[in-house]
Amino acid sequence: MPTSRPVPDRRPVPARCRRRGGIAFEMIMVLVVLIIVTVGIVQFGVFLATAEQVAMAARVGALEASQTILLPAAPGPVPADIIEAIEHQLESSCIDWCHIRVEHNVNPPGNTAVVLESDAVPVVPCDCDPKTNLATSPGFAIAPTRYVRVTVCVPLSQVMPKQLSFFGEQIYDPNNTYEHTAIYRYEIGTP
Repeated sequence: MPTSRPVPDRRPVPARCRRRGGIAFEMIMVLVVLIIVTVGIVQFGVFLATAEQVAMAARVGALEASQTILLPAAPGPVPADIIEAIEHQLESSCIDWCHIRVEHNVNPPGNTAVVLESDAVPVVPCDCDPKTNLATSPGFAIAPTRYVRVTVCVPLSQVMPKQLSFFGEQIYDPNNTYEHTAIYRYEIGTP
């Protein structure tokens, strides 16, 4: 005896049922875009905060240099107290510097800049070179003003967030450096 199978219901699916799948798909697409944008905004904020730490380290180093008695009159290494002040500032953000450069026009006659370079061997290649020398201050002949300029260089990989490369591509060259310069007036014996 043949058995009869139930005939499938061939009624059309209501429009509201078909729409549920479309809404879920659209929601997933929108959420993916929103998450990527949010991560980008957060990581850009991290970059700005870290860059501000490097800027603050340069300012702290320049402040220390502006209050250092007897800055070296000839090119040589950066004094240890200036390096310690910079390292102390960078330590809070776990940033390692690769080069420190101090220029001043404190001791030499004729207002020529003396360049002091850190003698530490950088862990990564570190191209840290301000594009211009410390200029003669305006009105030097009338009222000699003495300045110190401190440049702190940090590997770009320490400043740029790594989460921005989650697509597999770095958005920066890991051999580049991030540098910040601060200029302060020399405080000791300056009129």
